[in-house]
Amino acid sequence: MTATQQLPQEKLAEDLDELEEAMTGLQVLYEKYFLGIDRRPPDAQRRQVSEKMRLLKTTMVKNTALKFRIQTMFAKLISFERMWDRTLREIEEGTYKRDVFKAKYRDARKGEQKPAQAAPSSPQLSDQMIRKLYDTYVIARQRTSESTSGLTYDAIARRIRAQVPELMARHKARNIEFKVVKKGGKAVLKAIPQS
Repeated sequence: MTATQQLPQEKLAEDLDELEEAMTGLQVLYEKYFLGIDRRPPDAQRRQVSEKMRLLKTTMVKNTALKFRIQTMFAKLISFERMWDRTLREIEEGTYKRDVFKAKYRDARKGEQKPAQAAPSSPQLSDQMIRKLYDTYVIARQRTSESTSGLTYDAIARRIRAQVPELMARHKARNIEFKVVKKGGKAVLKAIPQS
């Protein structure tokens, strides 16, 4: 018989079931490769599946349902192959979105670690300095006839300590000094970056 031989329907249906299973397995193997679990793309498995599919495509089939199933599977394989080839090309060019995301994430993590390393220079605000600043702030608020109820040393100290690293990073400063100033008839804490 020639390449366009006719297979019994039951045998053809079995072959299609096996091929569909092999395609699903191939899909999983490619996903594992794209995730970085496997070191190499499944080229050998892809070649086997592709050859079987192309052989079945050339087979003479009288049953319309089986013919439709072969065409559908062939179209599915073609779309998968295009997607896999595109992804392989993106990986080679360094534009694959998962790799780009990982690189950005790694860079962001490195960026987060740098301020943490710079943090030891920020506790130049001692409790004594914050206490003095707090007392000055309370007196200034009383002089401007502002309420001081609910104003606690702990709340002010927490707020100042939280702002220092952010302000230092934003202004690329060595230290941040705070002063109490009057602005619009109100007492405010003003941060002054020290370079």
